[in-house]
Amino acid sequence: MVWNRELKKFAFTILAVMAGSFFVVNISMTAYFNYMLAEYNGFLAAVFGNVLETYPQVQEEELVRLLEVRGNELQGKDILAHYGIFGKYGSDSFGSQERQLLFLHTGVNIGLLLIFFVLCITLFLYLKKRQGQIRKLTFYMQALNRKGYRLEIEENKDDELSGLRNEIYKLTVFLKEQTNRALVQKQALADSVTNISHQLKTPLTSAIVLLDNLSENPDMDVRTRRHFLTEITNQITGMSWLLTVMMKLSRLDAGVVELQGVRFQLRRFVEEVLGRLEIAAELKQISFSVEIPEGALLYGDRKWTAEALLNLIKNAIEHSPAGSVVKIAAEDNEVYTQISVRDYGAGITREEQEKLFRRFYNGNSAREDSMGIGLALAKEIVEKQGGYLSVDSRTGKGTVFVMRFVK
Repeated sequence: MVWNRELKKFAFTILAVMAGSFFVVNISMTAYFNYMLAEYNGFLAAVFGNVLETYPQVQEEELVRLLEVRGNELQGKDILAHYGIFGKYGSDSFGSQERQLLFLHTGVNIGLLLIFFVLCITLFLYLKKRQGQIRKLTFYMQALNRKGYRLEIEENKDDELSGLRNEIYKLTVFLKEQTNRALVQKQALADSVTNISHQLKTPLTSAIVLLDNLSENPDMDVRTRRHFLTEITNQITGMSWLLTVMMKLSRLDAGVVELQGVRFQLRRFVEEVLGRLEIAAELKQISFSVEIPEGALLYGDRKWTAEALLNLIKNAIEHSPAGSVVKIAAEDNEVYTQISVRDYGAGITREEQEKLFRRFYNGNSAREDSMGIGLALAKEIVEKQGGYLSVDSRTGKGTVFVMRFVK
């Protein structure tokens, strides 16, 4: 009552209703009492007038004395009842009716007091219980702030406070998840910046050294100058590709990429990816063998899945001997859809297979300019879509990568 304004308003409302009820009841009872008094007085006046008119010889004093004498009520009631008088209204005198009205008046007031007393006690107990529930809810919110994320299922009831507690729990957990996601994104960004800085250091240093040599030796041999410029171009191209791939990985790590699931034709999809690698394949005289069932469909993010497949085929081209074949096959059944990329290169040892999908890992057969992130990106993309990326390789017999998307 000290600080709860709403409770004060409620208490004042109860008191106003109580005062209004007493006022209405007492006014009504008083009006009814006056009405009965007027009726009784009118009845007595009519009796006096009729008796004096019928028996003019009776003195007024004698008539008043007869009316004041008590003791023959039973005989009078029997006579009146024989003629049907007072049959509807009763035969009580106004004195007894007055006492009954006063008793009724007092009883109604006492009844109202009891009703309001019980009502106040009930409301007090209810508000006390409700205040206790609000206090528990406050403690619950404080526990949530202290990272005590516990949903008290045993205390759930079908009332608004339980619903409010559950909504607070859901909101707190949602904010907690958002905070954790933001921390993960922040850490992923920091890791990406560290990785990019580390990977850019070597090619950037090489490019700077080559440029210093070019600037310090203006009379350098044309062939050497051309070699240096070609090497600088390769270093810059490699850094550009590295930045592009690392940004893609950073977006996936941070969870800012929303993969869109659509259903598309698998054969046409693979042909589009192969079209982007025709020049790289021609440089090594690599041919493609495509074995995809007609009508096979794949459900996933077309753009990002193409990025993953592009890295797998590019890796197969790099590790295939000149003049060999890279085989792309697909399988579509009731359980999963998979795409396999097979090359017939030197193969990968068991020890290397366990490290193959680590970022910036380069195996013994990797090219000198390889950054070691293409396979890591492919694995990240496939797993973000609920799929699996596996490798199977035998030394001297080639390697096969399998992307499998469970339906």
